[in-house]
Amino acid sequence: MKFDYKFKNTAGDYFWFYMTNIYSQWTALVNIIFTVAMAFLIANRWSDSHVFFKGIMVFAFCLFPVIQPISIYLKSARQVEGITRETELSFDDTGMHIRVQDHNQLIKWKDYKTTVNRPFVLVPIPDGEHAYILTERILKGQHRELYEFINGASSGAK
Repeated sequence: MKFDYKFKNTAGDYFWFYMTNIYSQWTALVNIIFTVAMAFLIANRWSDSHVFFKGIMVFAFCLFPVIQPISIYLKSARQVEGITRETELSFDDTGMHIRVQDHNQLIKWKDYKTTVNRPFVLVPIPDGEHAYILTERILKGQHRELYEFINGASSGAK
């Protein structure tokens, strides 16, 4: 079997990767608990609070559901500015083929490191140093098939 992808990551791709990474860990629970606690604090203390404290409460309430995603998107947009060329990735029985401009590389399955599987994002990490963010936009419905293929091929080669 062979999977071929030609892509240039967008700010949205990086945004999905960062957000799924944050919200698939324990930090998500902290974010949710903090936001709910701030909602209760606002509901109980709004009427008898000074304007300055009201501003702090609103800022704290908006921290995770509004400010964090905006700052992550801005970070993603800055990161995309450094990407000037399309990347071509191919996965077949011999390994993972990487082509960027004039650079060609084959990572054989026996040398392949790992793959991070998140909702809507698949991140092949072939050498422990480089990672490639593959969102549903790039994978076009092949998320599960590619993940299973990589796991089967890389675990069978070791």
